[in-house]
Amino acid sequence: MPLRFQIGLITTLLVVGLAFTTLLATGTAKPGQTPYSTPGLNALLESMLDAQVDTAASRITLRGVASSGHEWTRLLSQFRASLADDVEFSVDVFVVDTSLSLLDMCTQMFSRITAVRVNFRLSGTTLSTASYPSLDRLADFARDCSHSTILITGHSDESGNESSNKRLSRARAQVVADYLSARGVNADSLSVAGVGSEFPIADNATPQGRERNRRIVFELL
Repeated sequence: MPLRFQIGLITTLLVVGLAFTTLLATGTAKPGQTPYSTPGLNALLESMLDAQVDTAASRITLRGVASSGHEWTRLLSQFRASLADDVEFSVDVFVVDTSLSLLDMCTQMFSRITAVRVNFRLSGTTLSTASYPSLDRLADFARDCSHSTILITGHSDESGNESSNKRLSRARAQVVADYLSARGVNADSLSVAGVGSEFPIADNATPQGRERNRRIVFELL
């Protein structure tokens, strides 16, 4: 099971009027050994707006948000060069262009966060646990970009009658909104809708197409 080491000291940064929570490292873990801290890794994490390090076997994964610029790139290259050859280092970091306006920055971040599918158990309104990480990222975003409203729209396939499809699709959208609200998102900044099978994006005649049509769509208003 992967070990997760998050940074201990919480600091708030203000970037172009947008508040981010930054986790500053006290250490991480070298694969197969006890937790340790390196100046290179700490410097890299401290340069980021939000950071998390996961380790498993001989793999290190860095996730979070960083501001664009030479300093972030330099520290990332230095840390990558310091690793042993048998350590796999992967980076899943959203790089923010700090020259953007607050609205443009939020729009850019939103487009990446909402690219991940939200899944439910078949014919029900129970969220799949695999959807939690992406929804948690969306909750973080919604708290930081609290000036915007997120429209959550549920879509269904053509199975069953359309009246039931619309009720189910809206109920699923509401479940997503409730999940976000439970994680600190202002309910007034969330709007829900259910449109049933009215707007398919794939062929309802195939199982694969029906699966694609059962979806949650997010829009930033």
